[in-house]
Amino acid sequence: MTTAPKYRKQELRALLKTITPFNFLSDNIIEELITGAKIAHYPEGSYIFRMGERSKETLFLILQGQARAIAGQRNSETVTTVRDRGDFFGVTGLLSDEPYPVSMVAAQDLTCLIIKQQDFHKALTSSEKFADHFTKDLASRLKELYKTISSEQDSPQLFEKNTLRQKIDHIAVKQVVTCLPMDNICDVARKMNEARVSSVVVKGFNNKPTGIITEKDMVTKVLCVENPTLELKAHQVMTSGLITVRPDDFTYTALLLMMRHKIKHIVVTDEYDVLRGIVTVKDLIQSSKSGALSIVKQIEYRDTFRGIAETINEVDLLKQALFNERAYASEICALTSELYDRITRKLILLAEQEMSALGLGRPPANYCFINMGSAGRKEQFVRTDQDNGIIYADPPQGSEETAASYFLNLGRIIVRELENCGFRRCRGEVMADNPHWCRPLSGWKNNLERWVNNLDPEHIRSMTIFLDFRYVSGDENLSSRLKDYTTRLFREAKHALLFMTEDDLKHRAPLDMFGRFITEKAESGRREIDLKRAVMVHMVDGLRLLALREGIRETNSLERLFRLKERGVFKPDDAEYIEAAYESLMMFRIRAAMHKMRLGQEPDNHINLDQLTKKEKSLLKESLLMVNRLQSLISHAFHAQKA
Repeated sequence: MTTAPKYRKQELRALLKTITPFNFLSDNIIEELITGAKIAHYPEGSYIFRMGERSKETLFLILQGQARAIAGQRNSETVTTVRDRGDFFGVTGLLSDEPYPVSMVAAQDLTCLIIKQQDFHKALTSSEKFADHFTKDLASRLKELYKTISSEQDSPQLFEKNTLRQKIDHIAVKQVVTCLPMDNICDVARKMNEARVSSVVVKGFNNKPTGIITEKDMVTKVLCVENPTLELKAHQVMTSGLITVRPDDFTYTALLLMMRHKIKHIVVTDEYDVLRGIVTVKDLIQSSKSGALSIVKQIEYRDTFRGIAETINEVDLLKQALFNERAYASEICALTSELYDRITRKLILLAEQEMSALGLGRPPANYCFINMGSAGRKEQFVRTDQDNGIIYADPPQGSEETAASYFLNLGRIIVRELENCGFRRCRGEVMADNPHWCRPLSGWKNNLERWVNNLDPEHIRSMTIFLDFRYVSGDENLSSRLKDYTTRLFREAKHALLFMTEDDLKHRAPLDMFGRFITEKAESGRREIDLKRAVMVHMVDGLRLLALREGIRETNSLERLFRLKERGVFKPDDAEYIEAAYESLMMFRIRAAMHKMRLGQEPDNHINLDQLTKKEKSLLKESLLMVNRLQSLISHAFHAQKA
């Protein structure tokens, strides 16, 4: 640390007033922070602190320059975040007094305002909004979890410099070419040509974007139409319903949105929906060399079952890289699910081609392929057992057997090839090659009604798998109609919801009355907990039950939680606590699975308590307490009795 340049108090005061959450503080508190703080300068390349080093009990606020957070040991370090002017770091050590989970290095000559812990705590007590920013349960618990997860030393790296954890603001093009809704399309084309860009953002006079015109729009909507005309206005050609991201979002967010919506441009807007930039696929590729985009291209271009199966190993490497980069569990699951969906859709296309080659022709009716269980919830992080099915349109009278035979044969090919990709057959035969799970739409409705009216254990099991069903490929209208029917049925079937609630409450999260873990004893003598069957099942069941009661169509657990929070079913604090527990438990599961995969073992959902640190056990226990809390909320919501 060298002598720092001097800053006048007036400059520091003005800067703090522009930075959230310091802008929530009174002038007097800001004055005290500045008076008690020090200014320090760090030359480029120097360490502010190192991973594992004892907390300096200070907060670092960047006045000038840039800093990088680095995880891992020497020779295998990975940049996890980049901090710029106005950003702050050191919060984890400041709040917990624990060793630093990462190292911080000056990426450029760096000047920081160093705020003392005692002054920081005084600020916490002076402003509720300031305190909320630092002490929300979700943030603190997630940080607590990620502090305990060390990067793997021997895993393949698909990314350079933590690409998916970069902020959008660092790669977005800030000088966006824009036009007004009433601009002539010729003028728009001229702007695109002169600026050598592939898109123009259409915005109003309030600087808020209303649409985007891409080269594809120009071709499909202006040139390749029956009667081409150049008299069109921008608003007649633009694509509305913009997909947007925020400057503080991670590049991972933009990547996933591009994959989901099959787009190549994403507009960046701030919290007031004002235009702040644009990100293209090219920007992502240049900044990240992202393996995910490479995998997508391979899936699209490979045209054999064997070729598609070969992409699975690359998905595994991608998951490992995401894990090493401290990606959230929900991020890992979302990207994995998207890639698995793409693989499944390509297998279905190839399966149809094989049916034709066998002389069985094209599908005799519209159909769709659905995933259920964890795949339906988009919560897969390893290749699990298959839970899938086929819904097909009701065939004309007299052709029922022909349709059933065709779709069962199609289902057999799809299930076979999914198995060749590493997705094991379901032990309960919940697969598209089983006539119970390959039915016309009316058959699915009749089956569901039968389950609801006869609530025996087998029907309950089938319902819990089915109720997370999600469209993957084919005629989405069939899936939507079945979803509508299911939603209406369960909003009226209060007895079924109560029965399923009581079934879930027969078991509790594995904590005894004294807060001690209740474990299973493995053959090796290790103390283990099955996080899926003993813990996560209660979280999944509870959120599903409330979603069914509220008529919420989403299947992902976190999406259900967010919708329930919007409807006031959960208080904000409870929702944040549930989300934090969910992320923590999922990360424990992912870490354990990755470890076993590297050892060449079959991944499962068991966690060995003897291998956890004291801090990890504390986090696990707190997550289990939240599961018990959720069960209490569910019991109250449905007036059910706990066992």
